[in-house]
Amino acid sequence: MKVPVEFGEWRPDVALLDSKFASEVENVYPGVNSYKPFPGLLPFGPVLPATPTAACGLFAARTSSGSWKIYAGTTTKLYVLVSFAWTDISSAAYSVTPGHQWRFAQFGTKLIAVTNAENPQVVDVDAGGNFAALGGSPPKATNIHVMGDFLVLSELVTTGIYNNRVIQWSAINDITGWTVGTNLSDIQEFPDGGAVVGTAGSEIGYVVQDKTIRTAQFLPGDTTYIFNFSRVLQDRGCISRYGFTNIGNILYFVSEDGFYAITGQQVVPIGADKVNDWWLANSEVSKRDRVLAFSFVDKPRIAWAFHSSGSSQSYYDRLLIYDWSNQRWSHVTEQAQVWAVLASTDLDLDTTGSEPNDADLDSAALSLDSFAYVGGRPLIGAIDESGFLSSLAGPNLPATMETVERHLGSGTRAFVSEVYPLEDGASSALGTIAAGTRERLQDAVVWNPAVGIEITGSAAAFSSARLHRFRRSIPQAATWTHAQGVVVEAQQDGTVA
Repeated sequence: MKVPVEFGEWRPDVALLDSKFASEVENVYPGVNSYKPFPGLLPFGPVLPATPTAACGLFAARTSSGSWKIYAGTTTKLYVLVSFAWTDISSAAYSVTPGHQWRFAQFGTKLIAVTNAENPQVVDVDAGGNFAALGGSPPKATNIHVMGDFLVLSELVTTGIYNNRVIQWSAINDITGWTVGTNLSDIQEFPDGGAVVGTAGSEIGYVVQDKTIRTAQFLPGDTTYIFNFSRVLQDRGCISRYGFTNIGNILYFVSEDGFYAITGQQVVPIGADKVNDWWLANSEVSKRDRVLAFSFVDKPRIAWAFHSSGSSQSYYDRLLIYDWSNQRWSHVTEQAQVWAVLASTDLDLDTTGSEPNDADLDSAALSLDSFAYVGGRPLIGAIDESGFLSSLAGPNLPATMETVERHLGSGTRAFVSEVYPLEDGASSALGTIAAGTRERLQDAVVWNPAVGIEITGSAAAFSSARLHRFRRSIPQAATWTHAQGVVVEAQQDGTVA
């Protein structure tokens, strides 16, 4: 008999027997009823200067004419990408604290960059030139955010009236106005909730602390309080100064016990009974304060970049992907020093000597529809582990998907003779299928050797057991669109006393 067995929703934290869930999916996007391929990083720009592991900031700013500029930071310099070459626009030699990053925000034509060890830096994205110290003597800060008509600095360096429980915002519509009490510029110290790791949101703003989340509501016409702060979540906050992001008025963040979403006063534990336990077991404890969250600009997805358990590398090597349209998760193995939401810059095809890897356009190094040639296209960018400016536009990563675990015959052993993958694209003739079996729930799953897909489109994955699950592996660069599961040719193979 033919038995369809689906690739279940990835929920490694729950019991899996005869459920709708799977214990492993890797290097794929989660779909509604399938998994989709995840592309690898593809360099589209030059290597960032300095040492290969010095990248610690990346941002795209838009000029008044609508074009885009890409900026990057290292532990000692700030750069802008000009004609596919990095140009040093630092005001001095910087010294970024290990484990910290440059954080950027655009306010009109001004791009502001902060890191905890340096005075806030500013550059005009229209006029160009070098970064310079931001006027008004603002405090040093670890994070920066534009909230309505204010520039907000957080996790302030402890000097004088400042400490890490204080936030300060600029004068209204004036990023050089930092005199407390003038033109609505002010500070707010929070008596509890731990350090403020950042702020987020706009009309509904959020103050993100390591033990508390608060909303921030602007009070037009109120020159005494300016913002109303209200606690949303107590005893839980964000464990990383970079581990939160917002989409509209929804805040997503990673806490000590997993992942959450907040809309106004409503808190949703999006990782509970799904991936929280898996993440805690597979992430490096000593580097959880560096977890980096970012949202996809062209799809309803959020990613958290993190260091895998035991990792000694300075770069991120794993991603957790959350699709907020269907509440499903997946994970990806990909290396990058820093991730960011970017927009591609323009490149004139008549130029020579500046196209990456193909100075004379005489090879197939880049296709003519590459991000490198079409400006303004949204993309997820990164500085990869080798220092190249890259985007998620490379060949598909090698994918692994497991089915749910099933009794293929009620109360009996089942003999499996062949397994047929349910997927489209050329990958159906590539890769392998392995059968995982066990006789009792107390037994560990035993995986048979992986078997290649034959010309018939099936794999001769011979196995006999009471409980079965199947692992589909699709090689790197294979072309496919959706993978839904497998169809198993099975028959009764005796009974179990």
